[in-house]
Amino acid sequence: MRIRTEVISYNLNDRGRDFTGVDRKIDIEAAMRLINGPVLQESVKKGDIFGYVGHTFREKYGLDPAETQFEGGKSVVLEPAVRTVMIKAYPDGTLKHQQEFLDTAAGRIAARLYQSKAYGFSSVFFAPEINGLRTPKNFFGMDFVRNPNYDTNRGYDAMLDSASAGAMTGEGFAAEVSAMMDSVDSLLAANEAHVEKITDSYLHTCKINDELASANAKLLIRLQAYEKGGQPAGMLDSARPEQLERGHSYMPSRARDMLDSAGRFMAADLSAVTTQDTPEEKDERGFITKCRDTVNSILGTA
Repeated sequence: MRIRTEVISYNLNDRGRDFTGVDRKIDIEAAMRLINGPVLQESVKKGDIFGYVGHTFREKYGLDPAETQFEGGKSVVLEPAVRTVMIKAYPDGTLKHQQEFLDTAAGRIAARLYQSKAYGFSSVFFAPEINGLRTPKNFFGMDFVRNPNYDTNRGYDAMLDSASAGAMTGEGFAAEVSAMMDSVDSLLAANEAHVEKITDSYLHTCKINDELASANAKLLIRLQAYEKGGQPAGMLDSARPEQLERGHSYMPSRARDMLDSAGRFMAADLSAVTTQDTPEEKDERGFITKCRDTVNSILGTA
């Protein structure tokens, strides 16, 4: 998904700073001719105007650095972060522009910073001084910097519009910057994946907890109904009438057989039993007789 800024508006005559940055007097008419001219507008429309995180690449390799640089016999890609998708200048010095963050390591880092309301944009013009005015002759994009010279250029000679531009002069710094960007982007991506995993686990735990709470509530309702001597109030449309609570099937024919056996037991005539039983058998018959008498007494059928 593309991430773009809102249309950002600032005025070339008002930096919004009193003590930091660099004051410059700009030839507004020259800026309008350049920015609103057909050449630059076509380049913007075609998506050919890019910017970097900071001004370091331009300070090292020029205002319009090539896509790759050779350091130590190796080719290093200078990875851009943003692209200018709209820019327009007005007679009162107002300049409006919109930037799109690229899907690169530098672009993703810049987008996160922008969404956190940090950093801002810094225009890159070739603007030599003519008759005491800096006269824009070419525009090379908007870099994403920590301290924009024009404080309102945030969204929330070379004229590198940063309040504090410091060049890196070490050998191989382009490769180091690219490696740093990739490392930071990878770290942020890993953190996001870790957070997403924790979130998924938490949501799964919440789901299980909700299911257990729901099952517990149903059991409590059924228990309360039985304690009152009635039947559960819930309607379980999928339950079969012959299915008992613990999974045993109710079989009417088997129940009749069991009742018949009980009836025969209760009606058995023990007097017909011979007296030639062993002492153990006599004790067993006496125990059965006592059981039958007790049951009849309880039922009132004795």
